[in-house]
Amino acid sequence: MVGHAARRAAAGISLLLGVAAAASAGAQSPAAPASATVTRADLAWRYLLMDASYATADSEGRLSDSTRAAINRIFDRSTLSFFGGRFAMTAAMMDTAITMAAPTYRYERRTLPAGVRIDKRPAREVRNALIARLAALDSTGTLAQPIASARARAALLVDTVSAERSAEFLTDPAALARAVTAEVAALEKGRNPYARAVGDLWRSYRGANGAAVPMRVIAPKAAASRAVGVLIALHGAGGDENMFAMGYGQGIAARLARENNLLFVSLATTPFMSSAVNFDSLTAVLGRDYQLDATRIYVIGHSMGAGAAARLAQERPQALAAVVCLAGGSAVTAAGAPPILFIGAQLDPVIPAARVKAAAAATPSGTYEERANEGHTLMVRGGVLRSVPWLLQHTRTR
Repeated sequence: MVGHAARRAAAGISLLLGVAAAASAGAQSPAAPASATVTRADLAWRYLLMDASYATADSEGRLSDSTRAAINRIFDRSTLSFFGGRFAMTAAMMDTAITMAAPTYRYERRTLPAGVRIDKRPAREVRNALIARLAALDSTGTLAQPIASARARAALLVDTVSAERSAEFLTDPAALARAVTAEVAALEKGRNPYARAVGDLWRSYRGANGAAVPMRVIAPKAAASRAVGVLIALHGAGGDENMFAMGYGQGIAARLARENNLLFVSLATTPFMSSAVNFDSLTAVLGRDYQLDATRIYVIGHSMGAGAAARLAQERPQALAAVVCLAGGSAVTAAGAPPILFIGAQLDPVIPAARVKAAAAATPSGTYEERANEGHTLMVRGGVLRSVPWLLQHTRTR
């Protein structure tokens, strides 16, 4: 989902929530043909359905321990199948797991748009016109990062939507085109269109060696007028910058951040595995766009993202107030490291709970907890519900 602010993103959010609600309510719809090629988009829709069904059943108290365990085991097997590139098998196992939480579920395949037009023009023409206007601006000056972000957003306007890139298949092209047109106009007048922007925004920034890092920024209303803390979220392998914003418990981390007046930033994790400079660049960008409370910068990561979170705590210990590692992470031994909560999952076949517990034991500022009857991915919702209140108990001494 891509939008300039929450109201401009409503169409994309409604679409996703409508799909999720259908699964939770057990809406009947035909299954996809067995012969159909399973795409990343098919798996993304299924994941959202699984996430919604599990969250609903869990919140309503409809999951016995044995059912919870069975769903988690099947879903984790589907994860391992996904990592192995067996998408059809992954889809079949996901369907089984979803049905256990929502018995009348049937998967309905969605056709991705082709021949997208905006105001009767091919999307590529709108995109190219916007990029041409951006090319005429000084991309090395004080507006370099906003220009890079506007260019990345304009690039999402395509005639044929990719089944492999969520930032494309979750967007509303017309709303995005209107938003980027306004952003380019502001940049042409020498203004940063993202400064103090509230709501939900997909964007990008330039990190280490100028590499583009995609992110979702969800800013509470308070961010327009005063200093706010920051919750940085790093997804697991196979995910992307939309995972914590829309999945992992139907975006529970983003909702809790907003309710507690935290700036929520969900990023592509891979760049953070290689260089802490990407964190430095991120905080510089956010610091120009918003007034940040430097005593309340938090990081939460899942799986691969937990490893990246632990690395940040090791390499930038003085910058963070507290860190949470869900189903992953490594020992943090840096002097002055922040408090770190490691949460393992009892049934996790990907990163066993024993490894997470060992990392916590080797971390002087570490604490360990474990999610019973849950596995690698579905543990995140409960982990987040535990983690955010824990994070908010901590502030960093200036």
